[in-house]
Amino acid sequence: MKRLICLALVLVLIVFVIWPEATESLAVQIVPAGLLPLGSSSELYNFGTGIGLSLAVRPLLVDSFGLKTGAEFMMLPLKSQDAVHLTSGSAGPVALFPIGSRFEVFAEAQAGYYWWYPSGWDAEGAGGGGLLYGGGLGARFLLNERIALGGEADFCYLDQLYNGLSFSLALSYSLPRKVNGEGFRGKAETRPVPLSANGEGLEIEEMSVPTLFPVLYAYYHDHPVGTLTLCNYESRRVEDIRLSFFVERYMDNPKELDRIERLEAGDTVVVELYGLFTEELMDVTEGTKASGKITVSYVIGGKEKRREYTPAIEFHNRNALTWSDDRKIAAFVTAKDPEVLTFAKNVSGWIQELQNPAVDENLQKGMALFSALQTYGLHYEVDPATPFAELSVAKTAIDFLQFPRQTLQFTSGDCDDLSALYTALLEALGVETAMITVPGHIYPAIGLQISPEEARKSFSRPEDLVFIKEKAWLPLEITMCRGSFRDAWQRGAKQWREHYGLGQAQLYPTHEAWRTYQAVGFREAGANIRLPERNRVTELFGKELERHVQREIYPQEARLLREMEGGDRRYVWANKLAVLYARNGLYEKALAELQDIIDLREYPPALINSGNIYFMRDEYTRALEFYDRALKVDENIPTALLGSARCHHELENYGFAERDYGRLKMLDPKTAHRFAYLDFRGEEASRAADAAGLRCKVVWEEE
Repeated sequence: MKRLICLALVLVLIVFVIWPEATESLAVQIVPAGLLPLGSSSELYNFGTGIGLSLAVRPLLVDSFGLKTGAEFMMLPLKSQDAVHLTSGSAGPVALFPIGSRFEVFAEAQAGYYWWYPSGWDAEGAGGGGLLYGGGLGARFLLNERIALGGEADFCYLDQLYNGLSFSLALSYSLPRKVNGEGFRGKAETRPVPLSANGEGLEIEEMSVPTLFPVLYAYYHDHPVGTLTLCNYESRRVEDIRLSFFVERYMDNPKELDRIERLEAGDTVVVELYGLFTEELMDVTEGTKASGKITVSYVIGGKEKRREYTPAIEFHNRNALTWSDDRKIAAFVTAKDPEVLTFAKNVSGWIQELQNPAVDENLQKGMALFSALQTYGLHYEVDPATPFAELSVAKTAIDFLQFPRQTLQFTSGDCDDLSALYTALLEALGVETAMITVPGHIYPAIGLQISPEEARKSFSRPEDLVFIKEKAWLPLEITMCRGSFRDAWQRGAKQWREHYGLGQAQLYPTHEAWRTYQAVGFREAGANIRLPERNRVTELFGKELERHVQREIYPQEARLLREMEGGDRRYVWANKLAVLYARNGLYEKALAELQDIIDLREYPPALINSGNIYFMRDEYTRALEFYDRALKVDENIPTALLGSARCHHELENYGFAERDYGRLKMLDPKTAHRFAYLDFRGEEASRAADAAGLRCKVVWEEE
């Protein structure tokens, strides 16, 4: 039996030292006790005393269960003046029942071996040993993480010697699980270590919330502002954990965080913090702090507990931003700002009568706003404190960006400031935009209405455009706002070509960026933004538009005229030249070239293109004459059927329109699908055509 006791002690130590990850704690207990004999033993013995030393280990694999082994020394006074001394060893299971986070009761059973010898009387050769059994109940209180004080009452039976009760105090110390900062065999401590000696319950072990950016207040609704680590210092599992995050003044209501169903004793969990902030953050012109509140509630043993923490939350100023993601600039593109809308809408209205219907409408709006900003006196100025070229590389450095309204007030800005202003003005007019980034620089791009295929045919230098995501973009170096639109366009295109081949250029459509970085509602009282001089804007715009048309026409015109000088297919090149004129709004010159061809032969492309020009002039009856002449030559020409169907539709001859459109569907389903508004009538058809941008679009025949 002695060997069994020693073996039990060795096993306890092996479990803890050799297999530490399977144990939760190892406690050393000192147990002074008083001994009260019972039954027949009370006739022989008086009240005695004893002391014990034991080791108790609690495995992690079995909840609320432990093993204890130890040795005791006891003195049993006889009714005479003599006594019996005992030494013993025992081992057995312990069942634990936690009550709260610091108190627990337990029941234990012991079996072992004892050896007795006399004291104070002559008993030569006396002494002996035997088996012992026992069990009892106790309770203990955790003074701190390591030390506990408790009491217990046990019944002890020593075979053929003694039986009785023992009443004892139990002082225990839990051995640390770390050596020089590391657990045994390199394993980290399983139970959490509190931030202070008062760690208890379900606590926030640590919280990480970096300084927040007011301009991203909408972004934080579904993107974390930080994290916290939640630790369960309870002695058992907690359930139904709910957390909320609130910042006084800048949130209307607490933001409910993810619910955690359960957390075992000693476990930790990382929780992401989200915040539903209000526009009040946009009033923060200097960095500030606000009082936060994190509420944690949970259920343990059927009872709900609740704790609150009040950390300080820091905010940057409203113009602050880092370039960890270049798309963040979209938050500054405030297209719905009243001042931005007023500026853009006025400029758009001023150029209505000057616009060329043959030139892409978005391109013309870009020209008009460029001319307006030039007239307004806007100029490029590098901010020496926060230059984009340096801060765009240092992804965590804080940059200062101006909102469009501020840039209009200051009449100057860095490349990011001017880009945000220009894209906001364009978006206010319904023009799709994008941001282009190259190393150390950012500038805008205008999304054209025409398709990439049409753009490649229409522009003399399609390499000056950017073709991405099935769309044609016009890159514009907005920092050249003191020069011409064409020069700014060519500089932007050159930068894109130089860096795109090296994988250093990126294009971010504004609408896509807004899905992540929503534009904020910027509010600031002050003087209204003045408008530029109208006459000067229209004058500059007219010159830019004329310059654009001439530069697009001359290179292509010269080439086509050379082709027309010889050969018997002169009419083919003359038709191409007429299309070039028509695409750039020179309708009279185009009609003259087409009429020269038609005078010699009924050439279908020339007839169809003549019809297209009259259609764009809203002369539908005249246009229909040319389409019908082309169909008499060949009744299955898709473009002629399309033109005829559109003319009949505009003249409300819906039966004829349906006839021609039905034939088009069979011959050219792709073109028919593009002009699907022809399946509708009246206002519904008009809305569909306008929505698709087809009101002034025609399909030219260049063969």
